[in-house]
Amino acid sequence: MDTPKQKKVYTFDVQAPSHDLIGYRLVEADYQLQPGETFTEPQGGQQYWNGENSTWVDTTIDIYCYDVNKNNELGDVLSVPAGTSLKAGQTTVVPKDGLYQPRFNGTTWESSITEEEYLAKQPKAEVKPSASQIAQANTLKDVAELQVAHTAQQKLNAELMVDNANLKKQNQTQATLNASLMKQLAGLKQQVMSLQPATTTVQ
Repeated sequence: MDTPKQKKVYTFDVQAPSHDLIGYRLVEADYQLQPGETFTEPQGGQQYWNGENSTWVDTTIDIYCYDVNKNNELGDVLSVPAGTSLKAGQTTVVPKDGLYQPRFNGTTWESSITEEEYLAKQPKAEVKPSASQIAQANTLKDVAELQVAHTAQQKLNAELMVDNANLKKQNQTQATLNASLMKQLAGLKQQVMSLQPATTTVQ
């Protein structure tokens, strides 16, 4: 019994505009091609499938797309197999550097807005503090809290000193009062002693 004859089918990436060669596999002679497949064998360094010409090519070209409904502004840039035909809204003319929101005028690319207008449209970058700035801010916060605590302690100390001075004054007043009372008590005692009758001796 003869073995069915096989042949190679070559596959390429249909998702990439350049249609890069993926590889090949053996299939039966009556195999029906699927999307992304061809029986054509690439030669030499050919690795991009040009579907328009049904040939493999070894290079790609960049196509610049512009939106004809949006002032011909630059859109996608596609890398396609060499020999690919340009469609409406496509050109191989390379935009120069330094253009703001480039648009195609039919011959060349030009800025569609001024530099000031372009910069005004850019989102403002959020400036985040560095680790050292955060650490410095925390240190300043700690110092401020310590200063508040120190001020409160000084106020408390001053109040305690006032209370202590008042107590000392009260003690002095009490001592003076005690001394005066003791003096008065001594005077009363002397008066009592002088009022006692003299003792008479009987013969």
